[in-house]
Amino acid sequence: MTTAATGTSPGRAALLKALEELAREQGVNNVGLREVARRAGLSHAAPTHYFGSREGMIRALALEGLAMLEDELCTAQERAAHLPGRERLVDDSLQFVAFAVRHPAHYDAMFRTPSAASGDETLDRARLAALDGLRALVVDVRERGDIAGDVETTFLQLCALSHGLASLAVDGLLHGLDGPAASATDAGRDLVERTVRAQVAQLP
Repeated sequence: MTTAATGTSPGRAALLKALEELAREQGVNNVGLREVARRAGLSHAAPTHYFGSREGMIRALALEGLAMLEDELCTAQERAAHLPGRERLVDDSLQFVAFAVRHPAHYDAMFRTPSAASGDETLDRARLAALDGLRALVVDVRERGDIAGDVETTFLQLCALSHGLASLAVDGLLHGLDGPAASATDAGRDLVERTVRAQVAQLP
């Protein structure tokens, strides 16, 4: 019998899909367990069976999103490896924002839903792992002489830039973005790219 721990149960997958759909419509913090179960076509007890609690279900969505983000950024960095160093930094930030716009429910669960009061080492490690690619990219670009300065300071600057733009985009607060579930228009993408390029150009 497949268990929740394996992450391969059709019921578990259906619940996560339902949660993601409802969270796009309402925001992840406004979705209830029974509502998710109804959308998934399962019994009202199914979410508790698979995830233990509402928080556990949101945590599972966050972990799923973090794995997706890590894979997508890794692939994007490989595609951009031939570009000049600063262009690679620009591309990484743009890819991060684009991910958030495409997956707003996952993004909310990943980065904008607090962990349990006692902390969550697994989730915290996954969050850090999803950002480790950017730190490695900064190290590589610096070693190649395309930027100077302290690695951790540059890494933090780029994290703040990417997260800030991503949050504004998900909330529909950037010019040219039609809302949290919409793709960026050409105007919105242009604004994000110009902002990123301006900040990367100012790096030492």
